[in-house]
Amino acid sequence: MPKVVKKIVDRIESFRASWRDMAPDATFAGMTLAQFEVAIAAPLNLRGEIVALERQLEGKKAEKLIVDSAANELLDLVVNSVRGTPGFGQDCALYRAFGYVRKSERKSGLTRKGGTAGLSRDKSGTAVDANAA
Repeated sequence: MPKVVKKIVDRIESFRASWRDMAPDATFAGMTLAQFEVAIAAPLNLRGEIVALERQLEGKKAEKLIVDSAANELLDLVVNSVRGTPGFGQDCALYRAFGYVRKSERKSGLTRKGGTAGLSRDKSGTAVDANAA
């Protein structure tokens, strides 16, 4: 029964090692061992290039995080400068165009929450138990 090897790279290595150990001078499929090794070099080299490119991609992702952080700091400097520049400030259209809420558009933040659950207010505004009968 053949040995189950899932990855093509593992199969290539298994074939090459077995051929080298058991029949190094034999010819199979019209190829010698040396010719077979040349023929299987392409998929192995391509996989090596992919690994190198993946490493480069990870490096570029790290670079992107660094330059994004620097750009974010620069954007913060610009918006803070707009806030502090006479004639602009926190209520100007440019500040709004940058994606911020203008000072005149802000709500006060004051909210008046109702009473606790199960309580309602009567006409005089006094809290009464809604479950009382």
